[in-house]
Amino acid sequence: MSLPTTTRWINALQSRFRHVDNRIAPYCMSKKKNKNQPVEVQLRIDGLEVTAAPSKHSSDFDLLLERKGAHSFVFIPLAKLRGKKRHKAFKAAAVARKKKKLPEGNWFDGELRNSEDGETVPGVLAFDIRRRDAREIAETVGVKQFVWGTHGAPVEGHFTKIFEDDDAYSWGSARRRAFDGLKDIYVTAVNIPHLPRAVEESQTTMERFRQLVYLVLGLAFAAGFLQMVLLGTESWFTNIIRIAFYPFVMPAVLVGVYLRALMKKAETQSRDFTASEAADNWTLVAPHLLALWGLCYMAVLLLTWLQAVPSADLPFLGRTSGVSTSFIVCVWMLLPIAHSRDVESLFSSAFESAINALVSIFTITLSLYVTNLATDAIWNAAAALVPFDIPETLQRIINGIINFGAEVFFLAVLLGYAWSRTRQQFMRL
Repeated sequence: MSLPTTTRWINALQSRFRHVDNRIAPYCMSKKKNKNQPVEVQLRIDGLEVTAAPSKHSSDFDLLLERKGAHSFVFIPLAKLRGKKRHKAFKAAAVARKKKKLPEGNWFDGELRNSEDGETVPGVLAFDIRRRDAREIAETVGVKQFVWGTHGAPVEGHFTKIFEDDDAYSWGSARRRAFDGLKDIYVTAVNIPHLPRAVEESQTTMERFRQLVYLVLGLAFAAGFLQMVLLGTESWFTNIIRIAFYPFVMPAVLVGVYLRALMKKAETQSRDFTASEAADNWTLVAPHLLALWGLCYMAVLLLTWLQAVPSADLPFLGRTSGVSTSFIVCVWMLLPIAHSRDVESLFSSAFESAINALVSIFTITLSLYVTNLATDAIWNAAAALVPFDIPETLQRIINGIINFGAEVFFLAVLLGYAWSRTRQQFMRL
């Protein structure tokens, strides 16, 4: 996606919603719970001693980049900081084995130092390596984090996994991300009138976006009617059709491939975005992604409804829970398809997304179960208090309203979390 241009409405939105989570890079490189270790990169190249710390600007590295004629640098530690008390001397053979896993290129020796206790670990530095490549290299070497920087911007710490940070698995972090995501969805929805510009900033055209809409919705109608025709038949062909046109599969694949093409265009830039540039760029392109989410929902709704019509087992427009779970799985499938480069990375990122999708579905199911228990208890208490029988029709109507409201609320929260994670990943690329 193209480098952002400053506009009045972007500045107004950023000043108005600055509370939305914009923390792209952690201040430290340790992921131990309640133990943040401030670190800095130190090395000597061509007689120049340079030092850089994550989230801080380094004039030393600016000078180094100018000398090398490079746009950016990446530093990958070859071991983990474990604390000075547990520090052990690093064996040259172990470091040499990890260096053999590095791709060919000019790698310079350096070290990552804990500025609190003085512990150091060896590492290597290279120039003009994309962050996506750096993640793969760091994962191959066997470390979870690396440092990236460019001229004139604060140095950034990054993790190798898609959904990983200092408190990725804490309840407080998940809740904060969910509500921050909802706020950002609201901001993006307000900016939907800027969709044509968002599509252009994504390095594509409205004509291609319309073609995608026609393709996804057209195939949804065709798939739904095809399954109606094949209803009652059993063969290997019908089984494949049912799997291929399960509500979340087709829209996720088509929209994911569309996003993947845009990601490849982004890689043609001279360098990656800095954290501030990524935040500006997200403000520009977010309406495009929200529109794609809306397209996925429409396709899921159509496929669920058309599959339900022949048997008449589901009410009009399909059962809400079926649409909700399919849509959640669909949005979590988009990232692996859009960002994977090969089969290995596809399965790796798909596993992470699948865990998030399953947790989301389980949360909705559990919330509805608890809601039903609570409403049953309330009706039993009400029946014991009032001197007349409460009509069953009234109970069903009120139960339906309560269940629908509970599901919409929890679905919104879970989609807010998915949006927050999607936003984080797009800004890290």
